[in-house]
Amino acid sequence: MNWQPSFTYKMRQVVTITLFWTVVNLMLELFFAVNYDPVTKQHFFSFIFGRNAAEHFLITAIGPIVGGMTGGAFIVFYQREKVKGKTYGQKLLIHSLLYIVFVITSILFVGLIGALKYQDGLSFWERFYNDVFSLRVFRLVAAWYFIVITTIFLLDVSERYGPGTLRRTLLGKYHTPVKEERIFMFLDLRSSTTIAEQIGEEKYFRMLHFFYQVANEAIINTRGEIYQYVGDEIVITWKMETGIRNANCLHCFQAISDAVAQREGEFNNNFGVVPGFKAGIHAGMVMTGEVGTIKKEIVYSGDVLNTTARIVALCNQYGQPLIISEKIYEALKDTPGYQFTYLDSPVLRGKAVETALYGTTTTNTNKP
Repeated sequence: MNWQPSFTYKMRQVVTITLFWTVVNLMLELFFAVNYDPVTKQHFFSFIFGRNAAEHFLITAIGPIVGGMTGGAFIVFYQREKVKGKTYGQKLLIHSLLYIVFVITSILFVGLIGALKYQDGLSFWERFYNDVFSLRVFRLVAAWYFIVITTIFLLDVSERYGPGTLRRTLLGKYHTPVKEERIFMFLDLRSSTTIAEQIGEEKYFRMLHFFYQVANEAIINTRGEIYQYVGDEIVITWKMETGIRNANCLHCFQAISDAVAQREGEFNNNFGVVPGFKAGIHAGMVMTGEVGTIKKEIVYSGDVLNTTARIVALCNQYGQPLIISEKIYEALKDTPGYQFTYLDSPVLRGKAVETALYGTTTTNTNKP
């Protein structure tokens, strides 16, 4: 498996932004093309660029496509990281200044193409001036300002609820509960109480925030979804086929370990401690649905969550950083780069039957 710093995920966001802007532009251009003749009392279409509607839409699509790819990449890969931690007012000001520049640049580019391509008896600068410095353009600038701000808002909402959750919510996938098979990982910090007492509650909270930030990229790269943050614990989930594919659920734990090791110096310099963690992984059927009226959430209900919580609680007892259930072991026992050790088959609290458990370690430091 190729380990890339969430590049694919971010590029999907850039492509989505570009498609969104292109579709919105088509709708705007169609809306602005509708005119009314008070003499004949009829509506008619009037297209500014090109010789027909197709050419007009093609020319005006250049701006959103170029702006979406360049501006979208700037948003996703650079700016959103820079404004993290700032107030919403500060974010709005920064976004407003930068994206007005992007919009104006795109409009100027479209005007330049139109002035160069079409000859109508006017000079280049006359055509360029007529295309750019008009009431229509100022109307577009105002419209695109709100489109870009809406884009940022949707990206923030998507990030807040996790990749894919916003899309599934808008499509109403879980308005009616559905039964599905999922893998869950409960990842828990070790000695969290001791660390909090050692470095203080405020610094511990900042360390926890930084740890989650470091872990997020590994989770995204392994196609995981963050279900919940519960204190110092992260609950990560995959659809069964996604978690098994490329051993994503196992690689996720190793990727988080590697990411923390790479940032060890930052943890020590900022917090005086490098957090250790443990995890349990199990799979089973859950009911998935949307709950809540004022605050809606997608929740999972099933015995698999309770069992996974019991498994991670046994990591200290068996001296293992990662314990998986027999179901995960049977699906991934032939995965290269991992060694599995049978530990025990205890009757977990709340269960009536034994659950076979396996310790899991990597056999080499090379990423698969």
